[in-house]
Amino acid sequence: ARTMRLTNRARRESGLSEDPEAAAGVLGDPALLARYRAEIAPAPAAHRGTTQVSILDRAGNAASLTVSNGEGCGVMSAPLAGMMLNNMLGEEDVNPRGFHNWPEDARLSSMMAPTVVIDAAGGLTALGSGGSNRIRSAILQVLVNLLSFRMPLAEAVAAPRLHMEESFLNVESGIDDAAQAAALEECTAHKLWPGRNLFFGGVHAATGGQGAGDARRGGVAITVQAPAPRTLKHNNNEN
Repeated sequence: ARTMRLTNRARRESGLSEDPEAAAGVLGDPALLARYRAEIAPAPAAHRGTTQVSILDRAGNAASLTVSNGEGCGVMSAPLAGMMLNNMLGEEDVNPRGFHNWPEDARLSSMMAPTVVIDAAGGLTALGSGGSNRIRSAILQVLVNLLSFRMPLAEAVAAPRLHMEESFLNVESGIDDAAQAAALEECTAHKLWPGRNLFFGGVHAATGGQGAGDARRGGVAITVQAPAPRTLKHNNNEN
């Protein structure tokens, strides 16, 4: 489906319907092919949704930021503001009353939960996730993996997850057989997911000397080497 969608976009981009002969040269251009190959291979292009940035620097400062494009409701906040209101009143998790029942002048809460944790040794971990109401369960399980099971950060993020929604249990593959059997015996309403899936969030995290981007949502970890401080030379003969 992803390939079909991008192929249709490439056809429009090449002007195929207006000039088929010229379009053949455009579609065969190595740069265009490389760009579309890059889009098709790793993950579908996403123009909405929630993502997480977690930063830790050498001075011990930590920052965790969750940002969401969400899905607009189609109503602009003001004629010249250029900002579209979100549609979070349709999220049962934050608006259990349902449509048209939110009290006026009351601020809506958020499912986003950027987090900074200080462990018993004073170490910092910055983390967070996208994933709607799976955000908190994803963050919880990564923290349990880090603080209780003492996993390395990348392993803690990649480990299989559960998500319980009311009485329905979602389970990623790879969980210990005995633990999974016990969970499914208690939660007869369940779904077993093959492999890792973006349904279970995307926890991007940083801790001392380690970074981990969740492959479920195309996450990456980057180490940035700060430039050396500049040395300012002063000439006493200058005014």
